Order: sequence, then structure tokens, then C-alpha cells
Amino acid sequence: MSIIDASSWPVVRWTMPAAIPDAEADDLLAAFDALLDRGERFVLIFEGVERPAEAGRFNRLYKDWSKRRRKNLARLVAGAVRVEPDDTKRQALLGKLLNVALAAFIPYPLKIVGSEAEAQRTASAWLRGKVQIP
Repeated sequence: MSIIDASSWPVVRWTMPAAIPDAEADDLLAAFDALLDRGERFVLIFEGVERPAEAGRFNRLYKDWSKRRRKNLARLVAGAVRVEPDDTKRQALLGKLLNVALAAFIPYPLKIVGSEAEAQRTASAWLRGKVQIP
């Protein structure tokens, strides 16, 4: 399974697995770098687990990588949408988004929605330059 699917560019699907083996961490960041190297704005749609239970190396590398790429992320990622159909889980995720530390860490808008259709509408609006924050 591919974690990053850019076949519907500029909408990129990121399906987070339950684990990211240490041996795959560098390749995953290289794939994200390839998205940024396109130099075009895009939207991320997140699916899968919120955070992999087993991804120690990836988490360490991603933290450093995102600090180094922060300006490019802010410029090129129009926003990120997470699809969470379960209302209870969605409300819990929304509570996390209000965390000031998380907001300072992510340099682009992030929205949690209940359906794929809502994710697509949000992505389209962001790509047209209409930022919609919850």
C-alpha cells in the first residue's frame, strides 16, 4: 500500500498506516519532498490512523524535516483535511486542533470533516484560495 497517493494532483491522499517500519522512513520523507519539489500548491487529505503506533524513526525524522521545510510547507500546502466519519472521534480530534502548540507546529490550515465529499469540497475551496477554518 502506498502511503502517499498523488494520482489526483493537486489533491494528495495520505493514508497513515498503523506502523511505519524504520527502513521506510527515509523513503516516505523523500516522497513528501517530491511533492514539494513540484513547486505547486496542493491539498492533503489524511486517512487512516491518527498517528502510527510504531513509527519511532519516522517521527524523529519528520519532526526535523518539517522544521527545515516549514516555509515550503506554508507556501505550497493549501491545507490538510482529515476525514473522520465517527462524530465522537471527530470531536476529539477537533479538541486537539485547538491546542496552541499544535497550531504553531502546522504551518497550513487543518480541518476535520465527516465525509469524503466534504473533504473534496474543502480541498477545492482551498485550491481556489478560499481558506475555510472550522
